[in-house]
Amino acid sequence: MEEQTKNKYLIGILGALLGAFIGSIPWILLYVFGNMIYAILSILIVAGAFYGYKLTKAKIDKKLPIILSIASFIAITATMLLIIPIIYMVKEEVPVSIETIQILYQSEEFVTAISTDYIVSLLFCLVVIGGIVVNLNKQIKQGIPEEDIKIISQNVENDKFSKEDIETARDIFEKNDALSKKHTITKELIVEELEKEFGEEKGKQIFEYLHIEGVIKKKSNKYYFSEKAQKSAYYRYGFSSVKRFIIVMVIAIILACIIIFSQENMKNNIDNNIENTQTINTYNILNTDISLEFEENMNLLSKEEITYYFGEEFAEVYEAMIADEYLDKIVMVMQSSKDMFNENYTAKQFLEDTAKAYGNEDAKIEKKEIAGHEFYVLNSEYESNDGNIYLEQKYVYDSGENFVCIIFDNLKENAMKPEKIIK
Repeated sequence: MEEQTKNKYLIGILGALLGAFIGSIPWILLYVFGNMIYAILSILIVAGAFYGYKLTKAKIDKKLPIILSIASFIAITATMLLIIPIIYMVKEEVPVSIETIQILYQSEEFVTAISTDYIVSLLFCLVVIGGIVVNLNKQIKQGIPEEDIKIISQNVENDKFSKEDIETARDIFEKNDALSKKHTITKELIVEELEKEFGEEKGKQIFEYLHIEGVIKKKSNKYYFSEKAQKSAYYRYGFSSVKRFIIVMVIAIILACIIIFSQENMKNNIDNNIENTQTINTYNILNTDISLEFEENMNLLSKEEITYYFGEEFAEVYEAMIADEYLDKIVMVMQSSKDMFNENYTAKQFLEDTAKAYGNEDAKIEKKEIAGHEFYVLNSEYESNDGNIYLEQKYVYDSGENFVCIIFDNLKENAMKPEKIIK
């Protein structure tokens, strides 16, 4: 019996997950094709989770709110961080694979944008999910039959407490002038009145029931009957609490504004730096007698620009990055101190180990004499996200104190000639 119950829960969880993902379809369509976030549509996600669970005939008890919360969170997270990026890739005709997804998430611009939308969406969703979960929990506590449990119960009355009972309770509050925050009554007095009308047991029960439903509200340790809550689910349930909703809305808006402002500020700073980029024809590699001479004007990127385009780790590792206007031709220079290796370690071994680190163990390494210096060379090709073929040419030289690595990375059809550039 216990095993059957566990299996039922498992089937119910799978149903909730499936329903949550189905409920996320309108959100995905609007986000991807309409460039809009309608966080209110998150109600469809949790509603889908609820009906997906309910359709499996799984047991509805106090575990249901937890299951719905987890299923909704998983659906929202997977939708924002995986499904939407994949649909964007398909839309832009980019091949979908684990590698291309990893490359996409290496883009600082993409990560910032998707993270911002995810945080804002999650905050809005917490309001909706929280309210629905609270409402379901109330219905479960009240012992409402499983088939009658709904996402939002519009009516206060149920099989135990009729509409007439609720009206009678209201009349008792009215008689005691306790129908607003300004006019309240102690619990002892109102329960005593209810017990006189309904009997001791039912009087206490109807008070607790209406209090749980949010129809009887507490203010400064006293109570009043809310007619608005009696007539409208909007005022009864937690997610419809205006104060709570406004607080979350303000936090979400402030957070979004901070992130957007930070992005714009960083972008403006980068744009200003790009306008002042140093244009060069010659670059002298530090602590060597080697220089790079270009036939066309190239741009020596600043640390800020390297960080913006390629990431902070590139700015820290490379001595210099030189590129054309469209970043179709890039030259990177880095130096590794020989003190990091044993005294017999060679430039060729350095290049071999670099190739192995990138999974190119069978790389063919050549030795070339350029400008009176001995270089070890490795050429490799790769395909970019846009389908273009790039040629990466690594030239490694032993300067005595350092291993100097010069990397030429450019479109294969218009590849640079390192032998003509290295002087």
